[in-house]
Amino acid sequence: MTSYLYAMIFVMLLTVCWSVAAENNEFEMGSSGLPEPLAQILAEAAGLQNQNQTRDAIKLLQTERINFDNHPRLVELEVQLLLESGRLSEAKNLIEQLPATRPDGAELLVRIQRAFETIVSSEKRAIIFAQKRIELKDFETAIAVTDLALLAFPDQQADFFTLKGEALYKMNALEAAESEFMRALQIDPLNPVAKSYVTEIRTTLEAQTSTALAEWISIAKDKVGDFIVTFLALFTAFLMNSLLSPLSMRFRLLRARRAFEAGNYDDFADAVERLLDQEDFKPLRHNFRLLLRKRPYEEVKAIFEAHVMTEERLPTLLRILHREHDRMLADA
Repeated sequence: MTSYLYAMIFVMLLTVCWSVAAENNEFEMGSSGLPEPLAQILAEAAGLQNQNQTRDAIKLLQTERINFDNHPRLVELEVQLLLESGRLSEAKNLIEQLPATRPDGAELLVRIQRAFETIVSSEKRAIIFAQKRIELKDFETAIAVTDLALLAFPDQQADFFTLKGEALYKMNALEAAESEFMRALQIDPLNPVAKSYVTEIRTTLEAQTSTALAEWISIAKDKVGDFIVTFLALFTAFLMNSLLSPLSMRFRLLRARRAFEAGNYDDFADAVERLLDQEDFKPLRHNFRLLLRKRPYEEVKAIFEAHVMTEERLPTLLRILHREHDRMLADA
């Protein structure tokens, strides 16, 4: 009888312990099978998404993902929200930062690649999407899309070079942006957007150069005195103008003529525009006469109109060309 009572007591204690353990386990893991804190974060992010607060949901996941050592469920949801928001490059960067040994990385990269392919499956969709990403300052995604679109739509490369240049310009990568705009102008010399940006970039770069020189002079004045610095600056300017400027001018004129003769009219127009800025018209007039001896006036005029990018300079160049043409007719 005593043995029987002991056995019953043991069974009852075991049952109670089992129930308590089961209750504790349910609290820790939650009904989803995930740790309760993780499940709460996922639920909160989903709630924000349902309230059209996707940006806040992504910020929450970015913070908590680090706290939970890049848990796969958090990574997957963050990538999903980034793709739905059009932030494709950000999603790709997230996966590429994870260890390559993660089994979910390859699958997520495939999803991201498919999202890119969907965007560039239509020329119009790619253009609108890139424009939208530029407006939202997601320049990396815009550049990635334009790079893919350049391969997918060779007949519309001028548009995508222009969009890529705009994204680079707004990233303050001015020289890279100018290169893209020049590619667009080689395809479509009358592209007004590319022309406008090239003019603005060159003006900005010239202003930056002038500012840097002014800062250097200011610093130098502090170091060695106003008089010495001023004297050196004037002497250097005199030396450059008297000795190097004529040589530079001859070299640029020669390069402009060679570019014209080779049919590289964009390079020719760039060189002529820079010479015009120096306001030394005599060498320009002489070279225009040489061009008019080799090509008809109307043909040279048409080349200027198609390839000179700065609208403010074009009337002056055409006026010089017209005067030299009239003088040659009068001399004949």
